[in-house]
Amino acid sequence: MINVNEQDIIQFVIDRVAGLTSRPELAEELNGDAPLEDAGVDSVLLVNLMIQIEQQYDIFYEDDELLQENFATARLISQRILAKRAVKTGV
Repeated sequence: MINVNEQDIIQFVIDRVAGLTSRPELAEELNGDAPLEDAGVDSVLLVNLMIQIEQQYDIFYEDDELLQENFATARLISQRILAKRAVKTGV
């Protein structure tokens, strides 16, 4: 399993949001604490983003985790990914 840090994950999420919204300028404009909803991420884009995250980081989101507040910002997403990976690897 690849070692990743919070900043790498935040950048991955921001890059994906820029791609999914077809707004490449977001890759430069967004930061980890910017509300993704304000960037145009709706429920459909959020599902696509979750799928890409699951594939990239080899994790799985349970149904009870699929709440808007868990995906409000790139930093929140990053923290949840890191927590899921820690549980999976026992670190």
